[in-house]
Amino acid sequence: MKKLLFSLAFFTCLFATNLASASTYKVDEAAVDQLFSASDDVTFTASEEAYALMNPSTQAVTKGDKTVGGYLLRAFFCGEFALHRYYMGTGGKQLFWYYFCIPVVGGVTACVDFWWVVFKGSDAMNKYADNSKFIVWTGN
Repeated sequence: MKKLLFSLAFFTCLFATNLASASTYKVDEAAVDQLFSASDDVTFTASEEAYALMNPSTQAVTKGDKTVGGYLLRAFFCGEFALHRYYMGTGGKQLFWYYFCIPVVGGVTACVDFWWVVFKGSDAMNKYADNSKFIVWTGN
């Protein structure tokens, strides 16, 4: 029965790919050339202000600045390993025990940390800066 079902699925896929063959489509080169010639030129001419906004070397960012985006990226992708807490200056052996040695605690805490900062913004994120407490969001 499995062989029959597999054979039927194989021939159905084979038949479907033959129906949707790309060889039946033709491109009208003249129409494409006409569209390109009639299109507007959207070449970007950067003024000095736009260049200054786009070029990160012209922005005054010090090495120790911590951004909400950097925190959220670390909390979302590496929150189970407490990378977002180390980013904010929180560290120590206590975090190691909570995040690595107790199952599920690291993931749940990282999820709460992430969503709290998403909804509250930089005010919530600033509470993590150099804070040695494990549960920061309670306010105690």
